[in-house]
Amino acid sequence: MASAEYPDSKVYNTHHVWAQCNAKTHIAQIGITDYLAEELGGIDSIDVPLEEDELEMDSLVIHIHTKNRIRHFRCPLTGRVTAVNQEVLDDPALIYLDWKKAWLFKMEYDDEDELDLLMNGSQYTKHLDSL
Repeated sequence: MASAEYPDSKVYNTHHVWAQCNAKTHIAQIGITDYLAEELGGIDSIDVPLEEDELEMDSLVIHIHTKNRIRHFRCPLTGRVTAVNQEVLDDPALIYLDWKKAWLFKMEYDDEDELDLLMNGSQYTKHLDSL
């Protein structure tokens, strides 16, 4: 898997959740990687936090329903939800069309130091190679 597939403009946790952060506004878009989407197969629905919800890094915040089960995924950052992408929640197949743009929710993150705990694109690629 080429590292170019996972851009350094995003950071990634080990649970295949990405964050694209704006350092000026402290707003991050949160989504899932194509690796996770492919691993899950068909996604029936996705549950995410509501606007204004307070989130903690590593708390279970994304719940993905597939044919057989519900999988839970951890938040990459601490902060407050500022927006939910209803278009992707209504049609999870959009993740398969372009996972890099199909964000699930936006959040205002509290602690820039948490970004150092996440992986850049090449580190995430190495993580995938080790699985």
